[in-house]
This record gives sequence, structure tokens and C-alpha cells, in this order.
Amino acid sequence: MKRLDKMIALLLVLALVGCGSAPQQGAPQEGSSGAVQDQQENPAEDTQSQAGDVQSQAADKSVYMDAGQDVEARVEALLAQMTLEEKLAQMVQPEQAGITSDDVRAYGFGSVLSGGGSAPAKGNSPEDWQERVNELKAAALETRLGIPLLYGVDAVHGNNNVYGTVIYPHNIALGATGDTKLVERIGAAAAEEVRAMGIQWTFAPTLGNPQNERWGRTYECFSEDPEEVARFGAAYIRGFQGEPGTEQYLDERHILACAKHFIGEGYTADGVNQGDVAMTPEEFDALLESGVIDPYTAALNEGVRTVMVSFHSVDGVKCHENRHLIRDLLKGKLGFTGLVVSDYNAIQQLSGATYKEQVRQGIEAGIDLFMEVYVWQDFLRCARELVEEGSLDEALIDDAVRRILRVKFEAGLFEEEIGGSAEQEMLSNVGSEEHRELARQAVRESLVLLKNDSVGEKTALEALREAENIRVCGQKAYDLGSQCGGWTITWEGRTGAVTRGTTIIEGIANQVMPEKTLTHDVQGEVLPENDAVIVVFGETPYVESGGDRTEASLAMAEGDRQMLEHLKESLAGQGKQDIPVIGIIVAGRPIPVEAYLEDFDALIMAWLPGTEGEGVADVLFGEYDFTGRLQYTWVKTPADIAEKFNEGNADRILFEKGYGLNRSGERLESF
Repeated sequence: MKRLDKMIALLLVLALVGCGSAPQQGAPQEGSSGAVQDQQENPAEDTQSQAGDVQSQAADKSVYMDAGQDVEARVEALLAQMTLEEKLAQMVQPEQAGITSDDVRAYGFGSVLSGGGSAPAKGNSPEDWQERVNELKAAALETRLGIPLLYGVDAVHGNNNVYGTVIYPHNIALGATGDTKLVERIGAAAAEEVRAMGIQWTFAPTLGNPQNERWGRTYECFSEDPEEVARFGAAYIRGFQGEPGTEQYLDERHILACAKHFIGEGYTADGVNQGDVAMTPEEFDALLESGVIDPYTAALNEGVRTVMVSFHSVDGVKCHENRHLIRDLLKGKLGFTGLVVSDYNAIQQLSGATYKEQVRQGIEAGIDLFMEVYVWQDFLRCARELVEEGSLDEALIDDAVRRILRVKFEAGLFEEEIGGSAEQEMLSNVGSEEHRELARQAVRESLVLLKNDSVGEKTALEALREAENIRVCGQKAYDLGSQCGGWTITWEGRTGAVTRGTTIIEGIANQVMPEKTLTHDVQGEVLPENDAVIVVFGETPYVESGGDRTEASLAMAEGDRQMLEHLKESLAGQGKQDIPVIGIIVAGRPIPVEAYLEDFDALIMAWLPGTEGEGVADVLFGEYDFTGRLQYTWVKTPADIAEKFNEGNADRILFEKGYGLNRSGERLESF
């Protein structure tokens, strides 16, 4: 860079991100540490005047805006013209709720995200989202260099922040289908509902393999077996992004996937979210080589271009400051050339005594894009000071920005037509019957039949089909929010009518009425005229650390437990020992049910099925059979979790991994 350019860059620093900017505060989420250290109190500069300063510097766009040029040539042509401030702005990712379009014009952010539950201020319809996203994307093109904005969301089971989209079963259910082709189709359909709103990036899929179901993110993972995680993760990525090497790969109907969370989540002590993997670095490397790295190898082979780092620690060292894992392993040994993104405010948990030191640790470890959602001004200031005082090599900044730009070029963002015809076509298909039928198929295939005993001369499920007066018990039978679980409209999810969809009881009603009588009771009260009972119970929505459980608290919801006790009393009081009682579990992981097994003639694991609850009725009353198998070892009690993988543990296992029955009660073969 010439001396004059450096002088202009220095002036731009003072105009854009003065040392005194205070962090913007927003709603606390996972990983937020509150106030950031090293803040100063001067107000931020006026963004309109900043935009004018940026525009005053002419850029040569002849190479990097030419789609006919090689990607690497475009990257280098653009990088060579960037000031330090423009580079740093590419490395930060604010929350959309905390910025304006003028901020985008002034600072030239590389990326913006909507965290869980962060909808546009105008509303939560697909049209509201498209308008907000495209407003921010258009503002980015008005900056001096015109670098497109990369917009990311946690679309982990459909475009799940947006009202009216299709919510697919969570990954724990998709793993139970054994059907990677189905998962690929779901990824493609979900990609369309994300891209319809102008969003080009999802923070999915999760590639963890939980060893302890007390972990609150168990339902985000396909299996406890890394080999299965690798198969399903690759399929989901292929659906999101398109087949590598084809014209569909990262075209205008697909989105960037993100392999997360690198690496070893699911192995923390006691299943604690953001906890510690109690292994030495050497032991952890051996664990990775034993198969835990395989899902990431498969993801990279599938062409994934973004990887998110995990909150957890290994031997007390946070992954976000672990240079060995990020630079040496991911970028070095595995040869990853895409971008590495932090988790939400994650560097604020690093060991550095000040925020400035935490920024340095994160950059040196190998993070490229920092999800510093409301303190982005502090990040810009601290990173700039680190470079200027010689505490941070600018070559590390160049490497990070080079990777970010490379992904943007590869994804066609520089050629993207904001709000174009393909986007409008996909917008009209959001929440379509085609997508809902796909989700309904996923529900059918994911159901795992755990028990189907005889009632008289018939199996329980045969007796249910012949019943004429069916009683459905439990609040979760008509609770769409509990069906969907966390990461649905709001970050943590909630009970009730959170979005458009079909509850389990509505699905049953659609299939049996008016030919049969169907009634419902929340408390579990059975009537004399009832000749079959379906009872729905399980967990209420949670997410991340909010879903962590102790041995004592890993259980069904207390209200559901009380309902089951009342149901048992009511059946006994009515003298009904000869009618089928069918249990349906709605939960994000195996939960303790051994004490209630004798109360059910048949028992079904429905997981967190999403918006299309009629998939349950399709198998209960339709022509479909049960085909799902467990991808997790189901222990008898939470106290057995620690021993479930040890030899001689048969007396601790209720249902082994791979277990599942068909309607006739025959054991299904393993996948």
C-alpha cells in the first residue's frame, strides 16, 4: 500500500470506528457475557458522514467484479485495494436488530445475522423478512467496494425463525429414518424457503455425536455414532448447497451450509453445554482419529464452505482459542480453505483478561468471521489497535478476509440479483403443500415403535384401528409448539400455536372422523364409552444450556407425569383392562420411561416432529408401517448413562441403538 493510501486509511479509522464507541446492548442469548471490557465512552460517529468518507475513495472493480475471472484472481484484486478498516469490517457479524442500513453503508460489514427469534421490526412474515434482508444487502452494494453482504440464520429444521414456513423434524428424528436421500431433499426444500427471503447462509447442520443425553443439544444431532453423523450430515449439506461439481452447487436456489460445532461437542463431562472435555490434548487427538473427526471430513468432501467453532473446552482450553484445532487441524491437516465463524459472542468467554486480548486470541487461533453481535464496534477498535501497535500480524487479517471473500465469490454473491425472479418464485412457495408433504413423510419414517403387546387376540395397534370411540389424553396432543421444540419462531421455542401446522390430534381427527368418535382430555380422564386411548407426553421446548439436565431432572414434564398417574387411576376405576393404551413420546432425546412401560400396550417415540403432526396418524391409521430405528442407546435410568457404552452393561439398557419394531411386532434390521 502506498504512503498516501495509508494516510487515508488512518483517517478513515478515526472516522469509522473511533476508540470511544460503546457496545450496543441487546437481548441476552447463549454465550453472552454482558458488558465487554476495555470500552470507552465516546459516542459513535455519525454514520451518514462516514458513508461519505468511504465513497470518496475510488475503487478499480474491473477484475473482481468480472465473473469470467478466476476466483483467486478476483480475491487478490479486491484484497489489494482494501484498507485495514474495510478488512476488519468483513470479519465482524452484527445482529440485524442492532444495526441500520446506514450502518451497513458506513462500515461495510462482511456479514449480518438474525439470531434465534430475531425477526424484522416490521413483522415476521416471509415478505417482511425479504424486505429487511434485501434492504441490508442493497446497502452493502453502496459501499466504496460494493462487497456483497452475507446474511446468516439458524435454519436448523427449516427456516424456523419465520412464521408460516415448514418446520421439519429435528435431526435426532431424521437420523432415525435411516434415509439420507430424504434428508437431502429436506435440505434442498429448506434451502429454498431460506433463499426466498434473500438469505444465503444457514448455521447448520450440527455434526455432534452426543454421548450423554443430559446435554440440551442432543436433539440437534443425528446419532451417537460418528459414522452415522457423517452420512446424514453430508446428505443435509448436499441438500442445502447442491451437488458439488454441478451447475446447481451454490446456485440461486441453494444456500451455504455450516458444519458445526468444531469439534468434540457431545463429549463434555456430564453432558454440560459449553462444558469441558476432560481429556489431555493427546487423548483428544486420539479420540478424533478414532472417528470423531469423520463427520467433518465428510462435510469438507461434500464441499461445505463454512465451519463454526464450538463453545466448549478441551482440557480447560476453549476451542475458540485453540490454535491447534483450528489452524493446525482444520485449516492445516484437513486443508479447509473456506471461512471459520465463531459462535454467538463466543470470544467473550476466552481466557484473556481484557476484551482486546480475547480478540487477539480468537484471530490468532484461526477464526475468520466473528459473531460479535452487539459489540462489533469494540471488535473493530480492538483489532485495529492490535495491528497498529504490532501485537497482531496483519497477515492473519489478510488470511481471514481472503477466506471470507473466497466464499462470497464461490457462492455467486457478487452476481446475485437482489429480489430477482427466482427469489420471488421461491417466496410464493414458502410453506407449500409440497414441502409440508415432505415433512410429513419425514415424520412417518422417523417414528420408532418400541412396544406393541397383545390386547386380547390382537396387537395393541390392530385393536386401535378397530376402535370406535377413541380418547386422546395429554396437553401435547394439541400443542404445536411442543411438537416443534426449540429453535422454532423464538430461540428457546414455546408451547402453543407458534406457527402454522397440524397437531397430532388434528392429524388423527383428519383420518378417523366422522366415522369414529374422537375426544380429548388434558388430565387423562377416561370415559366409560372409550374403547381405545392414545396418550401423548414428553418434554416441553428448550434449547442449549436451558435443556441441560441433571440425573434427577432428566424426566418427562411434571404435568405429563401427573397426567399419566391420573390416567392409570382412571383406567383402573373404569375397569378397563382390555382396551389398547397407546403411548406417544414427544421429546428431544430418550427419557426415562421404564417405570411406565407396563401402563402402555404400545409405545412410540415421535421425537420432535415439527409442524406436520399428521405423519403420526398416517402410521397409526393409514397404510404406512413403522420403519424408524433408534440412533441412540436408551438406558433404563439417567444413573445408567455413564456406563451405557461399557462392556457387560445389558442390564442398564432399555432399548439398544438400532432398535425398532414394525407393526407386526417384528424387530427391524439395522440400517
